[in-house]
Amino acid sequence: MKPLSWSWGLILLLALPAWANNMVLKARQTVDIYGSSALEPSLADVDYRLSWQLSGQHTEKGCLPSQVLVSLTATVTEPLEWPQTPAWQNYRLALTSYERLVRERALLSAEWLEHSLFQIAPQVNCEQLHEVADRVGYHQLDIAQTLLRDFQQQNDYGRQLGLIKPE
Repeated sequence: MKPLSWSWGLILLLALPAWANNMVLKARQTVDIYGSSALEPSLADVDYRLSWQLSGQHTEKGCLPSQVLVSLTATVTEPLEWPQTPAWQNYRLALTSYERLVRERALLSAEWLEHSLFQIAPQVNCEQLHEVADRVGYHQLDIAQTLLRDFQQQNDYGRQLGLIKPE
């Protein structure tokens, strides 16, 4: 039985084969944080990238997911220096707290994606398994984007949670 690998693009989640009764899940969160002196203190941005890889293995039932790798990378961009006033320090703390709440939702989406990929039924061949995995992955990506957008809108992009930019 020769495993086939396939990768597509966006915590690092590793798991053993889906057919293993004692699936082991390991998670590592990776956050790249950097600042740019060209940014104004009022500007900050977070970019989330979710990607996945799936390996299939031929069995008597067909081609099954044998290994799934889901990666969520958050790149946080913020100013190198913030004004040293209590109002700006509170703003920065609120911004960090809000980003953490958004990140928790992104992490849940990565876990759902990993679970969904392992739940794919046996396929006739591994090429078809990869096609199904892509459809599942992009569907989960759409769900994740919708959930994050809804959370941000419901909280008025942090304002309902105290994220108010100082004057």
